[in-house]
Amino acid sequence: MKEREIDFKTDVNLKGTVSLPKKSEGKFPLVVIFHGSGPVDRDGNAKVMQMNAYKLLAEFFASIGVAVLRYDKRGAGISGGDFYETGMWDLVNDGIAAVKAARELPEINPERIFLLGHSEGCSLIPPINRQADAAGIILLAGNADNVRKASELQARLLEEEVNEMKGVNGVLLRALNVHKTAVSKQKKVFDELMGSEKTVMKKGFTKINAKWAREHFQYNIKEDLAAITCPVLAITGKKDVQVNPDHVHLFAEKVNGRAESYNVPKMNHLLRDQEEEASIVKLKSIYKGSLSKPLSAEMLNIIENWAKSYIL
Repeated sequence: MKEREIDFKTDVNLKGTVSLPKKSEGKFPLVVIFHGSGPVDRDGNAKVMQMNAYKLLAEFFASIGVAVLRYDKRGAGISGGDFYETGMWDLVNDGIAAVKAARELPEINPERIFLLGHSEGCSLIPPINRQADAAGIILLAGNADNVRKASELQARLLEEEVNEMKGVNGVLLRALNVHKTAVSKQKKVFDELMGSEKTVMKKGFTKINAKWAREHFQYNIKEDLAAITCPVLAITGKKDVQVNPDHVHLFAEKVNGRAESYNVPKMNHLLRDQEEEASIVKLKSIYKGSLSKPLSAEMLNIIENWAKSYIL
């Protein structure tokens, strides 16, 4: 693929990359990629995890004749802004600006702009689409509810897994009340966030982007999902423990466009296949082993087949 840098503005300057297929005949359809949570750059990388998923997706789309725009989230990579002071609606406005910038590219068909969200990006796309009027939407590893529900799910899964864990590790974790402590601490922090008006909060040595959390927690996605009338593809891995895998079908039920939803049996939240059983206790080690793997072939096959009907 051919790549070049792009920048566009909201209240901050955002930097990204446009990836174009090597063929140069006619104007291309284009996919705009919207990030998962955290200070993530255009490739899907943060300091704590080099995921590279969005770069790999750009390479995949270019290989089937589709252009891609991906960009550094505000406060990440070389984009402007402060990640911790960023709210959900700042990210929505950035996304709308990204779509506008994509439509102005000379190589792109402005009527063939598609939106792809991963994780948090699936929550941002419905309000973005209100103004972006996408030709189609792809939702990967999303939660068809607000972010608080997904976080609370993770705490419940931790509690259940520790309760059922066998052997010395299970006995030790239960004796330390690790699972119950996590649930109670999470509730306490969330209640403090909702009772505060601070943009950024500190808990010990940890900074929390409180504005972002409050706006997500207060957001009701249902109305914006119902406003989607373009074709939708939703895919989530059965081994995803960061969102509810069954929500993939809720996306398809709640939108008003033609919708398809799939669970990929072996795929995790990083869009890679994992052989290990799903585990929130062992999540860090599982993710570490996943990073060197390619994106799920089954997921890419589903996307390619959908693209033949709606994008190409």
